Amino acid sequence: MVGQMVQERRYTLERLTFTNKGQRLIATILTPAEPETPPPGLLLLHGFPGVAPVMNDLMLTLSQSGFASMMFHYRGSWGSSGRYDFVGALDDALKAVSVLSSREDVDINNLAVIGHSFGGLVAIHVAAVDNRLKAAVALCPVASITEHLTEADRDTILKRGLPFVSGLTASRAKKQWRILAQRHDPTQYVDKLSPRPLLLIHGDRDDIIPLDCSKRLFSKAQEPKELLIIKDGDHLFSGRHQAVKEKVVSWLRPPTRQGES
Repeated sequence: MVGQMVQERRYTLERLTFTNKGQRLIATILTPAEPETPPPGLLLLHGFPGVAPVMNDLMLTLSQSGFASMMFHYRGSWGSSGRYDFVGALDDALKAVSVLSSREDVDINNLAVIGHSFGGLVAIHVAAVDNRLKAAVALCPVASITEHLTEADRDTILKRGLPFVSGLTASRAKKQWRILAQRHDPTQYVDKLSPRPLLLIHGDRDDIIPLDCSKRLFSKAQEPKELLIIKDGDHLFSGRHQAVKEKVVSWLRPPTRQGES
C-alpha cells in the first residue's frame, strides 16, 4: 500500500492505494485528530458510477464524530485501474475490509460498513460474508436489480453512468446484473447479518431505487434491524443530509455497535 497523509483541524486525511486481483484501487481515509484510543472503523461504499454528495458529507461528519472512515473506488472507476465490473466490486469491497482491518490506528474489533445505492447492495453482501464487520448501514440500497428496476430504469442508469467508468459496455453491464440477480441478490442472504444490526434508510420520493427495495430487505432481515424512511427524500437525500447524518451517527454510537455482547 502507498499512502499520503494531510493533517486537518479535526481530522487527518490520508490518500492511499491498494491492490486487488492486480488492479490498483484508490482510497481515502479520514481519522479523528489525535484520538486517545483507536477509533471504530467504517468502510463507505459508493454507488454507480461514483460518490453521491451525501456520502462525502457523511464521511466528514463521521470523522468529526470519532470514527475512522475509509472510502475507495471500485476497479475501473475514478482513477482505479482495470475495467469496471459490478460483480468484481463485491470482491474489491472485501479486500477493502482487509485493508481497513490491518490498520493499527483503527479499532479492528469495531468495524462497520455503510453503502449507498449499488453500494448498499455491496455493503449487505460483504457484511453477510465477513464477520469482521459488526454492523451494516444501507442507504437507498438496490435489492434485486432485475426485479425491482424496470428495463427503462436500468437503461437510464447505464446511460448516465457509462461515461464515468472504464471498460464497461451496456451489454456487459446487463450480463453482470443478471449474475448479481442470480447469485448475489441481497434479499436472499440479508438474514445472515443477524445478530449483527442492520440499518436501512430510504427516501419516500426516491425515483431511482424504489422504496420497496428497502422494505423487502427489511422484511427478509432478522433482528436487530431498523428502517428509517426519510420524508420527501430523493435518491440523493437532497436537502435531507442532516437527518441522515444524525441518524447514522446516533445509531452507530450505542455499545451494541461497539463490539460488546
